[in-house]
Formats: sequence, C-alpha cells, structure tokens
Amino acid sequence: MNLQGKWLEAVPNFSEGKNEDIIWALKDAISSVKGVLILHIDMSADANRTVITFAGPAELVLKASFLLIQKATTLIDMRLQKGIHPRQGAVDVFPLIPMGSTTMEEAIDYAQKLGEKIGNELHIPVYLYEKSATETHRTRLEQIRKGEYEGFKEKIKLPDWKPNFGAAIFNEKSGNIVLGARNFLLAYNVNLQTNDVSIAKEIASIVRESGSNGKAGLLKNVKAIGWWVNHFGLCQVSTNITNFNETPIHLVFETIKTEAKKMGIATKGSELIGLIPQKALEEAAIFYGGEKADLDIAINKLGLLETDDFNVETRVLEKIIEKKLNFGI
Repeated sequence: MNLQGKWLEAVPNFSEGKNEDIIWALKDAISSVKGVLILHIDMSADANRTVITFAGPAELVLKASFLLIQKATTLIDMRLQKGIHPRQGAVDVFPLIPMGSTTMEEAIDYAQKLGEKIGNELHIPVYLYEKSATETHRTRLEQIRKGEYEGFKEKIKLPDWKPNFGAAIFNEKSGNIVLGARNFLLAYNVNLQTNDVSIAKEIASIVRESGSNGKAGLLKNVKAIGWWVNHFGLCQVSTNITNFNETPIHLVFETIKTEAKKMGIATKGSELIGLIPQKALEEAAIFYGGEKADLDIAINKLGLLETDDFNVETRVLEKIIEKKLNFGI
C-alpha cells in the first residue's frame, strides 16, 4: 500500500470506556473533517479506556485532532473517572505516527503545532513525549504519568514538570495531555488462566525491559503491567511493544507463555488493542511454520480468537486503509 502525500495516523487514548454516548460524540468530532478515515475504535469498560485510531492527510488529521480533544475535554470529567488503567488526563496520551511521505521530523513539528494550539486555546497542560520530547527525564509516557491524575496536583508545581504548552496549573476537570510523534506501537495483552493478579504482575515484571528491583527484564522494547479483566474473567499481562521489528509479537507471546508455565499457569490466547501492521502477522506466520501470506496461522497460534473476535479485514492496518480508500469511506 503506497499512500500518496503526507499522512499521519493518530491513536489517542481516552479515560472513558463505559459511556457509549461520549465515545460516539468523539467519533462524530473526527468524522466532521472530510478526508479523515476512522480505522478502529476499541472501548474497554474494565480499563475505563477507549483507543480510537484514525488517519489521513496530515493537516486534516491535525484539524480533526484539535476538534476531538476539544470535545473529549468537554465531556470527560477526571474528577469522576476511575479505572484499572494508569491515567493522568481525559485525553491521556495522543501519539502521532508518520505515514506516506511524512518524515519523523515533520511528525514532530506537527505535534508541536497541535500542542501549542491546545495549550493556548483549551488551557490544558501539554507534555511532549517520545520523539517529540525536549527533556530526557520525560521521554517515556510512564515517566510523565507517574503519580497519575491524583498526583499531578502537586507534581505540576515542580520546576522539572512545567508543561511544554499551557500554564503550570493543574486542570482538575481535564488533567494533562501527553502528546508526541512516535513509531508504530502494538498494544498487546496475553491472557492467563488464573485469578491471582500477583502472578500477572510478577510475569509482567520479568518480561518488561525495565524489569524490577534494579534487574533488567527479558524483552527489549516491551512495557508491561499485570491486571484482572472482569470481562474475560481472568488476568492479563498487558504489554506495549514499542518496536515490533526488533521484538516481534510472537516472541512476546511465547516468552510470557514460558514464564507462566514455570509458575504452573496456562495461557488462554491473547488480545490486540487497536490495529496491527501486516508485517507483524507475516513474521509470526513464518515463525509458526507457515508462509508469509498465512495470516490465519499467526492468528490461531497467538490465540487471538480465544477470548475475542479478530478479523484480518478490520484489524490489519494496511487492509482497512486500502478498503476505506477504495470505497471512499
């Protein structure tokens, strides 16, 4: 798939996963900008979090992004929000990923342009992260989000935590926004057949790159936490794979499966949040003994159908963009 011109993909995460009326209002805000494609919406009541993926020509995505953030911070009140997922704002994190002919340097400029507009017009503190970060101690999302929404009332007063845009004043209703350009990320969760959350947390600490207690973890480019998912009735090791080219999805799955087996626990498939590039599934298909085109082998071996639906046509990034462009939707 060759996209013409400068494109951006946006994958904002919102601290709301229960009120469908709010999520459809956010969808409408994006749809109001003609030429922007809504690719996927992933809504989780347990995490009280929704991920919306959309893409299009860069300037149109920026316009839709601002309208979306304006609507979200009007409708979502962080003073009332609770959920198992770490969070520090109504629009918790807003990554921009370069597509088409857009370079990473251009994506960084787009993020700065959007952040400045948010700070000036919506009066919400904005922190730049990942490739857009201006300071090493606040490059990663978890560095900025430490202390979460509740902790930012005092954290934002510290000199090291002055926002990049907007006043250094805690916004009780909206919290903060973490914004920046980054590479494609896989949000990928592995299910464990246990209701003991401590096991999920221990496995997460073993596999994630940062490890625990000063000991490095097994997998580079992986962030992980353990939690209970009421909807599935089991625990998960929830991961973000920040570079699937270096640390493929099948390696993450097999490593977690191995560590769970050591503890006498079986896995029950896995769950993908949002979309996945076709290349990631092709590499998994080859790893599991198939050909590059045998995506069904990858899907079955990763257990992506065990606890949820997974349709290649609606979950593989390239396929859904191609379909929407071909049909003009």
